[in-house]
Formats: sequence, structure tokens, C-alpha cells
Amino acid sequence: MTESVAAETQNQTASPSISTPPQNTSALILLQRYGLVILFALVVLAFSWMLPDSFATLLNFRNITGNQSVLAIVTLAAIIPLICGHFDLSVGANLGVCSIATASLLSAYSAPLPVAALGGIALGALIGLCNGLLIAKLGVNALITTLGVATALTGLTTLYTGGLSIITGIPDLLTDFGTSAWFGLPCTLYVLALVAVFVWYLLEHTPWGRELHAVGANPLAARLVGIDVERTVWKSFVVSGALVGLAGVLQVARQGGGNPQVGLSFMMPALSAAFLGATSIHPGRFNVPGTILAVFFLATSVSGLALAGVDNWVESLFNGAALVLAVGISTVLGRRLSGS
Repeated sequence: MTESVAAETQNQTASPSISTPPQNTSALILLQRYGLVILFALVVLAFSWMLPDSFATLLNFRNITGNQSVLAIVTLAAIIPLICGHFDLSVGANLGVCSIATASLLSAYSAPLPVAALGGIALGALIGLCNGLLIAKLGVNALITTLGVATALTGLTTLYTGGLSIITGIPDLLTDFGTSAWFGLPCTLYVLALVAVFVWYLLEHTPWGRELHAVGANPLAARLVGIDVERTVWKSFVVSGALVGLAGVLQVARQGGGNPQVGLSFMMPALSAAFLGATSIHPGRFNVPGTILAVFFLATSVSGLALAGVDNWVESLFNGAALVLAVGISTVLGRRLSGS
């Protein structure tokens, strides 16, 4: 026994290169983490060179950042339940309901702006709570639950509005905020920055954020170490719903009213950006910087293609293709790293 241990020790000390990663490993890690950043920069440079008079303008920059701020908040909301292992397919429909509720409170009931905004956020949190309780307490599959809730919300929105947008009675203070800029940047971008910092701190620097990651990694192990898995799950949907409600208020500010059809255009882009963001900065995990990067990479690419004269259908094609390509590249790099 002693001889075998000594031989093993000798082998380990005589072969330090076995535990030392190859020289190209660090390059692969950097490429995996910042590949999307590099690709984003190349896309911006390419379109700026091709379309200097339309793409490389301050107006286009403001349009992209202003329009995508709402989507970025919805995407940040979507990654919270995703981190603990659950899809939320109702984020788009939830946003649509919250935007209609906010616009209706302002238009039909002449509610003060703070009351209407808080009402939209509270409604989003309530919808999130319903999702969370059905999933965490009753054990219903998250995909089925949130898809069913999304379908029901879409029907209720159409029933209430009759398919018509609410465009009257929206105060100028709200619409001015949605279309104005501070120091050259859209006002909604500042809201996105605050939300991003909040979500980042919540996920990375709070005990609850660590519980979210633990539940997502292994619910059984999380339960064994004393984490209340059910409470963690339903809370994630509540926080996500509240953020979606805030996005709904900002959508009213951007559009100048409530559109009952707007929610349908948010679900797939939000989920695509969430998964694309999980391949960058911190590959393999949903993270705030990667999510923001993914949202604006997709939006900038689609904007450049649209300005180049490509048809509207290319947006869906590009979003799907970019997601599959990014995940494929991340998978290949991950295999090479694990196999090195």
C-alpha cells in the first residue's frame, strides 16, 4: 500500500503538465465569453461602413436603444424564473395586459399617473404570483401553465378592448418621457440601466439570488440544504411579473397608448435574447450583461438589415438563426474545453 501511494505521488509530481491547461485553453475561454461582443462590434462596423448616412447616425442609435429598452427589461424579467429552471411563456401576454391596464386607468378612469403606473406593475406581479403558485404549489408544468395563462390573458385583453388600441387620455408627461432624451440618450434607457443594476445585484449579491441558482442547478440538493424551493420558485415569478409590469408602463410611454396586440411581439424575442445572452460573458448561465448584450446585438443587426432594404420577415429568421448559431458555437467550445 505504501509503495503504491508513493508511486502515485511520484507520478503526480513528475508530471505537472497533466494538470496544466494547454496554452490555447485561455484563448478558447476568452472567445467563448466575449465572442458575441466581438461579433457585435464587427456588425456595427460593417453596417456603419455600408450605410454611413442611415445606420451610423445618432437618430438610429436613439431609435434602437429607445425601442429595445422595453424588450430588454422583459428579457431580464424572463431570466429570473429561467435561472431556477422554469420557463415563463406568458411574459409577452403579461406585458400586453399591463400596458392595457395602465392605459385604461389613465384614459377611462382618469387615475393619477403614479397610481396607474403602480397598478400596471402590481397587475404584472399578481399574474406572476398566479403562475408561481400553480407551478410551485400545485406542481403543474411551467411550460403548460405559462402557455395557458398567456392564452387566457390574450383572450381577456381582446375581450376588454374589442381589439382596439387605447390612445386617448394618456398624459403628455408619460408620452414625453417615452420619447424624450436626457443628455442625448433615451429616457427609457436610464430606466433599463436601473433595472439591470437591480437584477444584477439581486441575482449575484443576495442570499435569494444564490438560492435561485441553487434551485436551478439541483432542486433536490437545494431542498436538502434547507432552501424552501417552492417559495423561491413562486417569488421568482412574482419579481419577474413586476418587472414585466414596469415594461408595460414604459410601452405605453413609448407608444402613446395601449395596444392589445403588442404582447405577441415580445415573447419570442425575449426568450431568444435570454438564451443567446447565456452563451456570452458567463457562458452556460443566464446573466445580466450577456442578456443586455444579446438584446442590442439582435436589434442592431435587424436594424442594419432593414435599412439595407431587406424584407421584414428577416427579423424572425435572423433571431432564430443567431440563437441556434450562438448556442452551437458555445457547445463546440465547451466540448473542446472539457476535452482538453
